Amino acid sequence: MRFIFAIVAAAAFAISPAMAAENGPYIGAGIGDFGVKVDGFDASDTGFKVFGGYRFMDYFAAELEYIDGGTAEDGGFEIDVSGWNLSGIGRLPIGEKFNVFAKLGMIFWDADLGGIAGGSESGEDFSWGIGAGYSFTDQFGVQVEYQGFEIEDADTVDMISLGASWQF
Repeated sequence: MRFIFAIVAAAAFAISPAMAAENGPYIGAGIGDFGVKVDGFDASDTGFKVFGGYRFMDYFAAELEYIDGGTAEDGGFEIDVSGWNLSGIGRLPIGEKFNVFAKLGMIFWDADLGGIAGGSESGEDFSWGIGAGYSFTDQFGVQVEYQGFEIEDADTVDMISLGASWQF
C-alpha cells in the first residue's frame, strides 16, 4: 500500500510543473468595433483594450482591462466611452490549442457627450462577454470576443474585438 501511495505521489509531483505552466499571469491587447445605441443615437467607432489577468486553473481566471471605445458620432452628436472592466472568466479548453470562454464582471465607465447635449457621465454597471481563443504556443494566443456592457440609460453598448495575449 505504501508503495502505491509513493508512486501516486511521485506521479503527481512529476506532472504538476507541466500543469502549472498553463496557469499564471497574462497580458494582452485587442482592437475592434465599439458600438453605442441610446434613444435615437446609434453609432460605432474603432475601440481598443489592454488587459492583464491571472489564470488560477485551466477553467478560471480573473482579468482587469482598460477599454477605450473611441468616439461614436451620429447626426452631430458624439459619445466617447472608456472605462476599467473587472471580470471573472470561465474557460473551457477544447483540445490542446482551442478554448471557449465566458466572462462576468463590472465596468467602471466614463462617457463624454459632445454636440448639442455636451457633458459627461460616469458609473459602474454589469458587464459580460463570450469568446473563443487559439494558442499558437504555450505563451502566445489569439482570441475573438463579444462583450456587452449594461450601462444604465443606454439601449446597447457592446464591443466585438480581435486580440492577442502573452502568458508568463
